[in-house]
Amino acid sequence: MAKKSKLLAALDAHKGRDYEAEKRKAQAKAAEKRKRQKSVKAGGEASDEPEEAGKVAPSTSKETQNPNTGNDFASFSDGGDENKENYSANSQNTNTNGTIPQPPQPADASASEGEGDSDVPLSDLEDEDLEDTIPHQRLTINNGPALIASRNRIALVKSSKTPFHYHNSLISSLPPVSESIPDPNDDLTRELEFYRIAREAAVEGRTLLKKEKIPFTRPHDYFAEMVKSDEHMGKVKRKMYDDAAGKKAAEEARKLRDAKKFGKAVQVAKEQERAKEKRNTLDKIKELKRKRKGQDTGKVKEDDENLFQSIDVEDGPSKDKSGRERGEGLNVKRQKRDQKYGFGGKKRFSKSGDAVSSADIRGFSAAKMKGKAKAKRPGKSKRAAAR
Repeated sequence: MAKKSKLLAALDAHKGRDYEAEKRKAQAKAAEKRKRQKSVKAGGEASDEPEEAGKVAPSTSKETQNPNTGNDFASFSDGGDENKENYSANSQNTNTNGTIPQPPQPADASASEGEGDSDVPLSDLEDEDLEDTIPHQRLTINNGPALIASRNRIALVKSSKTPFHYHNSLISSLPPVSESIPDPNDDLTRELEFYRIAREAAVEGRTLLKKEKIPFTRPHDYFAEMVKSDEHMGKVKRKMYDDAAGKKAAEEARKLRDAKKFGKAVQVAKEQERAKEKRNTLDKIKELKRKRKGQDTGKVKEDDENLFQSIDVEDGPSKDKSGRERGEGLNVKRQKRDQKYGFGGKKRFSKSGDAVSSADIRGFSAAKMKGKAKAKRPGKSKRAAAR
């Protein structure tokens, strides 16, 4: 069978169309047609005279049985009125007695059904007819009067004076489900719509019960079973959680893709800008070299302030780890260690003189070699004053 569209499948499902039953019905018709053809072929050898006699005999018998053919319709109408009256009386009696009425059936109905639907054993069928056999199916009869009687028997007569707690039934004022749930296969939307309808009905019912002074909230020591099992509600909750997590993950993935695209664009632009600056700097350096060699092109001037703007030399730290200012001299700690342990050079005869030390006169001073002169004796007057 060819695959049909979803719309046609939905329409057929709404109408209750059964393709299997139609197929079995067509097969049954084909089998009956083949049987009739076989019976016609088998009875073709008989003469035509008995058939004519058989046709005349029933007509004469009918005329003898019903001499007054003109009054057939009158008798039929009278009988129909009597049947209608009997049927109405029977239906009233059954309604009062609480039994389900049945539609009137003719007396010979069972006999005609038995003759028309005679069962044939499978052993009498041929191989080609076995494929067309239909399993027995229970017929569905739409007994309208019986259904109406059953409904009237269990129906609750409601009026404006009937209290709400007597029937506890409400009709939702929300739009039809067919409008609020466009896709019946969407589990999340369908369950949310059911929840919304039930919640509105519960809120309205609570208001009506409070108005009638009927307790609505259950006691703390009363545990009632939920309409739906915990397993079912767990599945619904898991489904909602998965849908929400999927939407969140999709949104985060989309943002990440956008961020990657933006970051990639920024990175490419930055790299292009750096490459351009580097190329310009190298071009300026080449032009400067050519100018100094005597190949002045006139593009670069030594007085340009931004000649080496992009070639910056980073200054080293002005202080060492200990916080002291860095100087040009040696490290003080290094000097002390060199004085104490040496500096890796010659150790023996380090205090002996050599040609270099002998020729070194940097520390020689003639004034220091003469020494200090002896103090002169003060004069007679000074000596006398000192006494």
